[in-house]
Amino acid sequence: MDLSKRMFGIANKIRWLMIVLSVLIIQLFDREKITTLPVYIPLFILIIYNISSYFHKTTSFKVCYAESGLDTFFITSLIFSTGGIESPFYLFYLLIIMFGACYYKVLPTLLLSFGISIIYLVICFLSGEPIAASHLLVRISLFIATAGMCSFLVTETKIAEDELEDQRQKAKMLQPKIQATLCDINQETDRIKELYDISLKIEEASSEDEWLVFALDYVIHFLHPDLALVFLFNPGSGRLEVKATKGEDIKFPSFRIGEGLIGQVAKEGESVVIGDTYLKAEPMYLFFKEQKIVSFIAVPLFLEGINGVLLCGWRVKRRLEEKDKIFVEMISKIISLRLKNERLDEEITRLSICDKSTALFAYPFFETKLKEELARSMRLFRPLSLIVLRAGKDISLDAQRLGLVINSQTRTDDMVTYQNKTFFILALRTGENRIRILANRIREEIEKNMGIKPTIGIACYPDSIAENHLGLIKKAYAALALAERKVERMAIASECGI
Repeated sequence: MDLSKRMFGIANKIRWLMIVLSVLIIQLFDREKITTLPVYIPLFILIIYNISSYFHKTTSFKVCYAESGLDTFFITSLIFSTGGIESPFYLFYLLIIMFGACYYKVLPTLLLSFGISIIYLVICFLSGEPIAASHLLVRISLFIATAGMCSFLVTETKIAEDELEDQRQKAKMLQPKIQATLCDINQETDRIKELYDISLKIEEASSEDEWLVFALDYVIHFLHPDLALVFLFNPGSGRLEVKATKGEDIKFPSFRIGEGLIGQVAKEGESVVIGDTYLKAEPMYLFFKEQKIVSFIAVPLFLEGINGVLLCGWRVKRRLEEKDKIFVEMISKIISLRLKNERLDEEITRLSICDKSTALFAYPFFETKLKEELARSMRLFRPLSLIVLRAGKDISLDAQRLGLVINSQTRTDDMVTYQNKTFFILALRTGENRIRILANRIREEIEKNMGIKPTIGIACYPDSIAENHLGLIKKAYAALALAERKVERMAIASECGI
């Protein structure tokens, strides 16, 4: 609100105080020195104006001028009726000057103070009382000084008020931005919380397909794409293939690293954000146009050898912001870390069951698996064979190389281990005839590649009678001992020897 408008209400209250003070002081004056009529007529006029201004709050320069004139008229009549230069009511002129400083600019306020000074001089000369020049100079100087001081204070106040108004307008203009920022902060807080929840759910998931779907569910929930897919590199085919999908079912082909947009993202390791594919003329965007995917975000799953791509697509044109890209990249990092952790778990498991010197299965793990598989074979009455192999007493023999030769002749589900210069080979679902063929093939391969004639002992279930896995191992050792005494250097621990 403007200062002059606020002063109308303040002036109204101060005027009532001035009226009350005037009436009280008049009562204390010597009645013989007071001319009653010139005092009370302006007093009644002032009271009527004050009451009307209370109910009709109109502010304009005309009203300001009228109010200053009315106040001057009342105070002048009061001073003239109460002794002229001896009247103490000249101080009320200061109130008029103060109000004027609030209503008008500096020059009109100074003119008002000069006018009041002239009126006061006229009153003093008309009163007929002796006049002290020092009194007049002091009072007139007080009027002018008050006008200057009040004008200066009001000007500074208005400047401060303008600056405050500017700041208020700036704050008002910034309010939508602040609200938008707070909204963004709340959204980011929700996203961070959801990312935390994703991490927990992914850890709880039992399979890779399950936790990949969890991750895509959150992408769909926050960004509302029409489809979300995860491409992972398949070492067998050498291509990026769709591993998990959510949303609309679109048949995406597989891609080689560097082939098409998906292959480029996996190769370069940089995210691609496209708001409108129809504005792109490159051939790599043709498939997206054919599938009517207008906007998409493609983010690489790239972490120490893990190649893949996380793709989010929209059927409509969408203004994709930096925060959308960051969110998808965060999801991709979670997926990459989980994939990396799974690879590390597999490697740790492999190392925990493998012998360091030969890279074959550790003997304790082999013995445990032999016990389990023999129990299963007994239950299902399914054949199982065990080979025990020695390659001589040469301590300089390269056991790791020999283990690779043996491994090259076995099947994927067969198990090979090494202990005390002896190799053990467990062949699942393999009977006596087939294990003879395998043993001969292994021997021939060792002789061919290593120049060594190995000694081999074989024990087969159910041909070899054994109560448990330890009994089967003893049968295989017995066959090995028999082979070491024969020229053929091979024996089978069964009733139908070699």
